[in-house]
Amino acid sequence: MYEQIIGALLISLLHGLIPSHWLPLLAIGKKYNWPLRKILLFTLQTAGAHAASTLLIGVGLAAGGRLMGEQLESYSHWVPAVLLISLGIWFIYRHYQHHHFHLQERSESNNPVWPIVVAMFLSPCLEIEGYFFTLGTAGWYWVALLSGFYFITTVLSMMVWVWLAYKGAERIDAHKWTHNAGIITGLVLVISGFLFLFG
Repeated sequence: MYEQIIGALLISLLHGLIPSHWLPLLAIGKKYNWPLRKILLFTLQTAGAHAASTLLIGVGLAAGGRLMGEQLESYSHWVPAVLLISLGIWFIYRHYQHHHFHLQERSESNNPVWPIVVAMFLSPCLEIEGYFFTLGTAGWYWVALLSGFYFITTVLSMMVWVWLAYKGAERIDAHKWTHNAGIITGLVLVISGFLFLFG
């Protein structure tokens, strides 16, 4: 199960680094001349909403995986692995279709915070959900461990990248990262699936 936690952590880290998840937050903060403290608070709210919706779906999937593990013991080893591998292939396919998630800045709004927070809540991280299903078969301890790691990693990585970009410590080719994130995510999922199957 530790292999699944490590794979999920890698996905969480990659997910938090995707510029479309934090670059619009920085852009809005700069547009409104917010101090760094306010931009980081905005990022915390947005990242928290995004992670919370992912966890809500994940816990439901974990319950389904646990039920499957109890009722269909013979299937609980290979079905989660096939799910991870299939998700990985889907993300690699989506990478080559060049479909990315983009947030639109709403400059006409007097309060840009809540539309972005709601948008991020309504776009959970689908990449991580397969791990909730697979770890649900192992028990709630693993689901809780995954939930904690995912939430902390996602929120912190988004905040760190906003901070770094604000300070000008890094120059980031946002399009290149976003373009390659899909294939990296897909490969991590496929490898995790095979580790689950043969581990």
